[in-house]
Amino acid sequence: MFTKSEFYDLVIKAYHSLYDFAYLKNHPLNKFLIEDNTLQLKERGWQMHNLLLETLEELRPADAAPSLSKEWRWYRLVTLRYVEVLQPQAVADQLSISRRQYYREHATAMEKVAELLWERCRFETTSSYGEAMKSELIRISQYDPYADLYEVIRRALLTLEKLFQDKHLTSEVMLSAEIPMTSIGHNLLRQVILGLLGMIAENISVNHLIFSSHIADHAAHVLIQLQTPGSIDPEAIEAQLGVFREMLHVAQADVSLLLDEAAQFCGFELVLPIDYDATVVVVDDNEDALALYKRFLTPHRFQVISTTNANEVLSLVLRTYPDVIILDLMMPNQDGWDLLQLFSNHPETATIPIVICSVLKQQQLALSLGAKAFLEKPFNEATLLATLTEVVAKP
Repeated sequence: MFTKSEFYDLVIKAYHSLYDFAYLKNHPLNKFLIEDNTLQLKERGWQMHNLLLETLEELRPADAAPSLSKEWRWYRLVTLRYVEVLQPQAVADQLSISRRQYYREHATAMEKVAELLWERCRFETTSSYGEAMKSELIRISQYDPYADLYEVIRRALLTLEKLFQDKHLTSEVMLSAEIPMTSIGHNLLRQVILGLLGMIAENISVNHLIFSSHIADHAAHVLIQLQTPGSIDPEAIEAQLGVFREMLHVAQADVSLLLDEAAQFCGFELVLPIDYDATVVVVDDNEDALALYKRFLTPHRFQVISTTNANEVLSLVLRTYPDVIILDLMMPNQDGWDLLQLFSNHPETATIPIVICSVLKQQQLALSLGAKAFLEKPFNEATLLATLTEVVAKP
């Protein structure tokens, strides 16, 4: 049987062959959508053709104003594309939308068409298979709730290293230092990224991939971009995304195509959830210490933004406005005492609580200069959490 993503792919292929009756009479969905098993093959092709047309008509809004309704636009788009057999650019021109918007609207409209056909199919095991897959993904996510994005991408590129070499594909990872651990399972995210990179490698050669990221709307946006747009039909790539969308939706994540100004395929955008209660900026020149902070705090719903560069920390804090700042005292160029005074005196950072963390036993001095708490190194996970929880909870 079929998963919903496989079903969606078959529906797209059927509409691309709407007037090819020889193809439709043997289409894999034919036996599930046509109830009369006594019909000859030729008649089954006609029946399939008519059913596909009827399903498009089900999208027609009953009382919507054509110029204002997105539902009407979806109906017009699929009618122009498949009934009148216009090419994507011609459809976009008819609807006065960009080609990039055409592909977004097309994906939405065809998902609705596929859903209508799914409801008409006469099989029982597909749904149970889909539910079984969803249950398995949820089970995995419960035991593997977080993923280090950089590590997932690094390992995926290592796995595909030979394939990339054969296709003359190179890559560059430029992830933002502000991206925290994402609240999606490591294994689940790894499977999705491997799948997306595999799709690129199957269809494109001699190119350069750039991985970048930013935070917006409480989510991590990860871009996998081709330096030179690929000559691939975006509709064909869109049809293959269904299975990855199903996997990501379990973790409240999503994936979409990236298109350039000419509506050419140029990569993917992943939107991954970030689930945290508080943001912490850590300033320490010891990379091992920064890694320890992240390991201790991330599983407890803290977003950890770290830096070793004391000279740039003010701009980082003004950009992220954290719930708390942790400062090491002994750093080159500008030490923690200087930064404590800088933040305490700056009008936009004066209210942010600061925790001094050091091997120096200077608790009274730190508190007298404006720190909210003092944490002595070395510290353990419980002490760190207790200190931050108390500081963040204070008004």
